[in-house]
Amino acid sequence: MNSITVEEIKLEEFTEFFMYLSKHLSENGMANNILFLPLSKDQLQQGDEWEEKFMTGFNKEFGEAGWRKLWVAKSHENQIIGHIDIRSRNELNTRHRVLLGMGVDSNFRKMRIGQGLLEAVINYCEKHDEIDWLDLEVLTNNIPAISLYSKNNFKVLANFIDMFRIERKSYDYTSMTLRVSQ
Repeated sequence: MNSITVEEIKLEEFTEFFMYLSKHLSENGMANNILFLPLSKDQLQQGDEWEEKFMTGFNKEFGEAGWRKLWVAKSHENQIIGHIDIRSRNELNTRHRVLLGMGVDSNFRKMRIGQGLLEAVINYCEKHDEIDWLDLEVLTNNIPAISLYSKNNFKVLANFIDMFRIERKSYDYTSMTLRVSQ
């Protein structure tokens, strides 16, 4: 990760982040035809929903329903090239668990940026006593992502067979977790 930095996003960086995110989401299903989100192309083009989710969560405090924290990876030119976020779970009585999401610009993959993003969030979670578990869900066909999570000691909780049907194709879903408290 030479000259790549990972830092918590600042409010004034959200315009640039949303430009990055729009490009990133448009790549769903492109690289080796692997979906990283369980959404069709038509569903991804539904506008401001992503911006609203991030901004609403960013403006909430930890513990409030819908809170979210976001980090970005930046190139040496200060360009956003990846992101990782944690957010509250929607279920009641789950404050001790957070849900992870992440992505890396396709032009910067295989450069250990995902590893750097993951290390930053794991480190953050380990320092916060109120967080015991880091959870994620990933499409089972996304072998590169599952490999990264497994290398970082995430354990598979369940595989949901035929969880999604996108454009008449079946996709399985894998739920994984990492205990971050000692």
